[in-house]
Amino acid sequence: MSEELDVLEFGPATAAPATRRRPGWRAMTTDTRLTTGLAVLGGAAAVASLVGEWQIIDTTRSGDEYFASIPHVTNSVWAATGGTPYLGGLMLLGAATAVALFGPVAARATARVAALGTSAVLVMVLAAAASVLSSTSELPRTFGGFMNSELLSRFSSSPGRGMWAALAAVALLGLAMLSAHRHEPAPAVGRHAAVEDAERDDHGSGDIELTVTTAAPFLRQY
Repeated sequence: MSEELDVLEFGPATAAPATRRRPGWRAMTTDTRLTTGLAVLGGAAAVASLVGEWQIIDTTRSGDEYFASIPHVTNSVWAATGGTPYLGGLMLLGAATAVALFGPVAARATARVAALGTSAVLVMVLAAAASVLSSTSELPRTFGGFMNSELLSRFSSSPGRGMWAALAAVALLGLAMLSAHRHEPAPAVGRHAAVEDAERDDHGSGDIELTVTTAAPFLRQY
């Protein structure tokens, strides 16, 4: 009998070339890099909101000699309407975002909920502040109350870049928390949790039992 052995091969004769699929939008929304990018952009927008102007007052049509050399008067977050609630909410939102991204696993879910709630409240506060800053009702307080109605009617007010940066910061940080919630694995419940607990108990001691027995040879030659 010939000692040569026949070799049996299964499957196609030539391997099909591997094709790389592009990740879909669902995979992109659950990518951790998206969460990091949104958080970084939100932090940059928050810094811009602190240094940018929140209110721009146009005084070019006032006709007053006092404002002849001051065509525009600006207010920052430290003096504009809605600035104080925004600063307090931003500190809470920043702390909750840091815990949700880098804190203990047990506290991340609670921190995400707190961050999402804070961002929703800040969006409403900033929207109301933008409406107030677009009108001239707060201008007497800005100029110390020394302003008559005729002069007030010649002024115009509008939100500045700091206000829009604040809205962008709150929205981006809120989206970052939503993205972090999507890619976090759900905890095991029900039967799966019981199976995992049983497996953890079985392997907790670290002892493995092995049984060695003789077996028939795989290939015999005659």
